[in-house]
Amino acid sequence: MLVPERRDGETVLVCRSCGFIKKLKNSNSYKVTYAVEEGKRRKMAVVGEAEMRMIKKSKEEQELMEDYYRLFLETYAETESESEPG
Repeated sequence: MLVPERRDGETVLVCRSCGFIKKLKNSNSYKVTYAVEEGKRRKMAVVGEAEMRMIKKSKEEQELMEDYYRLFLETYAETESESEPG
């Protein structure tokens, strides 16, 4: 069975079993459509209390890391200013 595919900007017919390719002159009448079940189209994310704790904990950890980073920059700047000959 020949199935339409886009290759190098033009539509060609390709055999899925043997790989035979047939070039088309007019590609307006060829189109492939797929039916997708409704269950696959709609998805809902459910967040439980455990996940919310992890998110909250990660925000607290992020704030803690920012504080550590600020402290590091301050101490680094102080040691740099002390070590400069002047």
